[in-house]
Amino acid sequence: MHHGVAALVEEWLAGPDSVANGYFGYQALEHYRPAVLHWLTDGCGTGGHPDPDLYLQPTPMALQNWAIGYAAAARSRDAARGAVRSFYRWAQTPTADGGPALVPPGTAKTLQFQRGGNFAAGLPGRELLTPDQCRWLAQAADRYTGTRREGPHRARALVYLSLNHYLWAWQSEDDILRPGQITAMRLNGRHQEQHRTTWDVPQKNAASDATRLQPVHHDAVRAIDEYLPHRATTRNDTGHLFTTVNGRPLEPQSLIRILRTVAATHPDLEEAAPSLSADAVTHSPVAPASWVCNREARSPAAATALVLRCSGQRDHVSGA
Repeated sequence: MHHGVAALVEEWLAGPDSVANGYFGYQALEHYRPAVLHWLTDGCGTGGHPDPDLYLQPTPMALQNWAIGYAAAARSRDAARGAVRSFYRWAQTPTADGGPALVPPGTAKTLQFQRGGNFAAGLPGRELLTPDQCRWLAQAADRYTGTRREGPHRARALVYLSLNHYLWAWQSEDDILRPGQITAMRLNGRHQEQHRTTWDVPQKNAASDATRLQPVHHDAVRAIDEYLPHRATTRNDTGHLFTTVNGRPLEPQSLIRILRTVAATHPDLEEAAPSLSADAVTHSPVAPASWVCNREARSPAAATALVLRCSGQRDHVSGA
């Protein structure tokens, strides 16, 4: 192992996670270290010897080709690429901000093939939804009658949270709620600031107790409020927002099942429903602004927000 590269990786992992704004958790350390070391030595070198001319000037195609050989599973390849991009976000940090300034600013962003960095989007079962398909999924949730065992209210709230970024009509990582974050939301994590609602959600690849404030669209908030009277509980309630019919915390895998079940009720989504993935929904392109504005025009309470959003402004503070 090249000692210079190994020391560089350890220095990066010893510092804060540039995305989560907190320190790397145990799982991140376990998976990020071997992935990035392999990229720096094998992906950007020969025979385990790194080549600075390659790893200091990374390209998306080189990263893509390396990941295909590094991991067989699509999810593992995506995670490995995410680790490499996280490394370069640190490597591009200026020395004035405590970083090494090894590569030019913006290097990490250039390594993203797809919007939101979802490289696996083009693989079978991971295709992103089109704006029309997102709209149909929301329609299906509005019309979903549930099953004899499970009512429609929880399903509608889950679908709307999965479409949180789409409802904002603003493509931003700050608006995307991933499956694990949705199922980890808690009742006491809600914060109300006038017309703006935020929720404490877990940080990705950070310590288990690290959270950030997530802006939640008011349509999703209304769906949550309609669901709460139907929320199942147990004697030892854990306080999770979403529970099973027996009152236990909902698992991320159950979210995938619910999304597929709701999608299958819409004639235009019936074919795609069996292979629909929660990640594909959460990373899908935003809705056309005209549809969102017309939809929100039905709500008098959203008049002020509507004027701001349809004029190209945003009705919540990004990065809060």
